[in-house]
Amino acid sequence: MKITLSKLGTKNLAALAQRVVNSSKNGKYKMAEEHDFLKALERESAEYDKLYAKLTYSGKGDDILTADAARDKAFYALKLYLKGYKDVPSLPDVFEAALLYEVMEQYDRGITKMTYADETAQLKSLFTELDKPEHIARLTTLKLKPAYEDLKAKQEAFENLYAEQAEANAELRALPSATSARARLEKALRTYLDLVTAMRTVTGWDMLYHDLNEMVKAAAATYKNDKHPSDQKKPTDPKAPKDPKDPKEPKEPKKPKKPKEGGGDDIHLPEEPPKKPEEGGGGGGGSTPEQPTPPQPPEGGGGH
Repeated sequence: MKITLSKLGTKNLAALAQRVVNSSKNGKYKMAEEHDFLKALERESAEYDKLYAKLTYSGKGDDILTADAARDKAFYALKLYLKGYKDVPSLPDVFEAALLYEVMEQYDRGITKMTYADETAQLKSLFTELDKPEHIARLTTLKLKPAYEDLKAKQEAFENLYAEQAEANAELRALPSATSARARLEKALRTYLDLVTAMRTVTGWDMLYHDLNEMVKAAAATYKNDKHPSDQKKPTDPKAPKDPKDPKEPKEPKKPKKPKEGGGDDIHLPEEPPKKPEEGGGGGGGSTPEQPTPPQPPEGGGGH
């Protein structure tokens, strides 16, 4: 039975191990059911399934995102209300609104861009300031105490969810290593398959061998569609952008076209090669095209 177990994906490895155990314990192969190798495979298969059923994310991610957005919305709703209120001089208690707005502005500092922990610390500092008697009196005067309490409630809800996620993640970290569990299952499965292969010439074992061999072939056929994570293509490093200040290399001059036979009118003069800068006062490299010879005066011309 030829198969590279390390190439099987997580689900396919678990499925193959389970099918091998079930087929070996279907009642037709008593000689295999009591063998220690099969018992070891069954034990490792059960542990592997149990581990991977738990090795999932805590499931709190979406709830935490929602709770974070809710506290942000409550914060900015209160801040924007104070901003609008203080900008209308005719309203009563404008001075109180301006003072509260200054406090909100002081503790803002772009909280939506902060980490969860940093934003939590910033809001707690804000609450410590706003809970002072003079600010509570201002919030009460402006009838904003309910909005402030709503902000605090949303912050508390976020903290509770965040604590639950931390606890769930701690439980996941306490589970056995997934890598070691897979290695144990692969070893137990390979040991049992090798046993069945070695015993295939013995009556009874031959039928079990044929059954398991078909399962192994089917699992091996999934290699192309079920790559192991280590086989996945890794992204390459991005290419460095070109420096716009770097000068471009000069292009080679085009070769002159040959004139058409028969003296046609379609004649193109060859382009001049790019000139190189002169060095040392005129003796530099690069050739200069030959100047045309000026016309000679007619011979014997004695004047007019």
